[in-house]
Amino acid sequence: MSSKEELYKVLVESVPYGTLFFAYGVCVDANKNALELLGCELKQLVGASLDSITGDESTALVDLKLQLKKALRDRREDVIWRCPSVGGPCEITLNIVYVTEDGKELVVMLNRQQSEVEPVLDTQIRSNSSVASPLAAEQQPTADPKDSQSRIDPLQPDPLQPDPLQPDPLQPDPLHVEPELKSQPIEGDIILETEDVEPPILTELAPDTESQQPWEKTTRDHYFDTLTNLPNRQMLIQTIGTFLKDQQGQQVCGAVMMLDLDHFKDINDSWGHNVGDQVIKKVGRAVASLVTGENMLARMSGDEFVLFIPQLSGGISQAAWDAQAVAEKVGEAVATPLFLDGHEVILTASIGIALLTDSDTTADRVLQYADTAMYEAKRKGRNSIAFFDPCITEKAQRQIAMNTRLRKAMDNHEFVLYVQPQICVQTGALMGGEALLRWMNADKITNMPSEFIPVLESSGLIVDVGRWVIRTACEYVRNFLDQGIWADHMRLSINISPRQFRDPQLFEIVQHSMKSYNVDPKYINFEVTENLVIEDVDEAIKKMEAIKSLGSMFSIDDFGIGYSSMIYLKRLPFDHLKIDREFIRNIHRDPESRGVVEAIMAVSKQYGLHVTAEGVENKEALEILKELGCHSYQGAHFSMPVPCASFTKLLAA
Repeated sequence: MSSKEELYKVLVESVPYGTLFFAYGVCVDANKNALELLGCELKQLVGASLDSITGDESTALVDLKLQLKKALRDRREDVIWRCPSVGGPCEITLNIVYVTEDGKELVVMLNRQQSEVEPVLDTQIRSNSSVASPLAAEQQPTADPKDSQSRIDPLQPDPLQPDPLQPDPLQPDPLHVEPELKSQPIEGDIILETEDVEPPILTELAPDTESQQPWEKTTRDHYFDTLTNLPNRQMLIQTIGTFLKDQQGQQVCGAVMMLDLDHFKDINDSWGHNVGDQVIKKVGRAVASLVTGENMLARMSGDEFVLFIPQLSGGISQAAWDAQAVAEKVGEAVATPLFLDGHEVILTASIGIALLTDSDTTADRVLQYADTAMYEAKRKGRNSIAFFDPCITEKAQRQIAMNTRLRKAMDNHEFVLYVQPQICVQTGALMGGEALLRWMNADKITNMPSEFIPVLESSGLIVDVGRWVIRTACEYVRNFLDQGIWADHMRLSINISPRQFRDPQLFEIVQHSMKSYNVDPKYINFEVTENLVIEDVDEAIKKMEAIKSLGSMFSIDDFGIGYSSMIYLKRLPFDHLKIDREFIRNIHRDPESRGVVEAIMAVSKQYGLHVTAEGVENKEALEILKELGCHSYQGAHFSMPVPCASFTKLLAA
């Protein structure tokens, strides 16, 4: 070990707080304080990924991963975390230092803020009726076993439910739902239009503030969210754990639902965190108004809530239908209109559902399942519901393995560019080509782009790889020019992925690459998909026009399969349009495909766009394209994508 490494070790071990180092979402080092807090050995921690959990990880480590994932998603630097450590729960401040701007390298410091909660308090919690566990059957009135309605529909009112949660007399009741206002809202107010209903939120969980002892106040802060007055993560985990322990060896059929507000960050960014806090309160009230019986609604952190339903219908199939119905009602409650600064805002939520059918599982594990399902709901397009599927985890594991291989591929220079020639429909002359990314490993096995490009995109690696593609494409053109085989009318097309398009340095990368290889920008054509550019039309126009000012061109790729309107062709500064291969493949035998292509050709002519057809595989399709006036094509009829050396021979022929 060098002297610098020794000094580094001494410094890391001497600091009075836990320290973790992450690279690309994987822990690469940690000090003894961190190991003690998390109840781990170094070999368990180093190599642990934020994107997965294993069966031998401590509860604290699993919980920390969930907190860090949420913090990184919102780019937060400080998080208050209730750590379920070995010696008892303690409050930790997570200080996150982003070593690199892209967040690929992190230092996380675990700073203990207060002494551990005395174990005796847990005993007092269990023995004191005012804060008893909501699932302790001996402390709650129970319904007639013959009445199964409450089991079948968990959202039906329970006549035996205690009174609603009593407000704290020292502050406004955060769970009181305001009546519907008929008058115009005052600017700046936030109004949730709903019925004047008090939510039945487990009265026994809230201590009587008028007679609270100091230890009771500490207990309340430990088990309740201070913003919404709902049970917090600690109370939820304890409740689920107690339920599962009591049900050991018995059939269970419940559900855990995790809901996350879609685009909530936009509210904080637009109106500030104070307004965001009020929105969280309103959403909490709306969802809480649906909670009955032994069900529990908890606020996890940020804009995430969890609904725990201990018992649904007896069968798994019917339980899934019941859970779906509950989730739909929750989604409707979240979507109740709000008014922000005089503007009506309708929120949506992504809801992940994990059915609870195994009493041998753990609370942490079932929450992880619900979290995984919630992210799947977001992946589906937000404002949706998804059930946990073990295949999701298997897919995630495959993606993690693929991620590791892709990072090594970057270091080992395993990526190459192939080129698919583009041909003039009318004359058969070579017009240029499209640069396509290929991955060839040490065994000379080429991996399918459909397998690795989505992983590059989701992991963010596409930005670095995309920069390499731009530089390499410019290098190709420079070589073609030096050999005198690149004509003035030729263009080399480069695909820009959605994540790469949002790269703030895209313009600089393009400009620098062209200057470095002394390539005239007119020889480069950038291809983007239609759904990418309509996410933020104004921003897309601004970025496209900046790059076009250099002299390059833009194509709209895969046109016809997305959901954009023809109007965008007029607004966006495109020069070329590429018809998706799905319409070209059967154009010679499918009247509908031919009709779509005819319509696209007519609109393109009106807007002065050069049209390229993808996926031309036979002479019959080519003849129809010639008849319709298509300008160029690419596909197996002329050539599949080929290595640069082969494309060079085509140019020189």
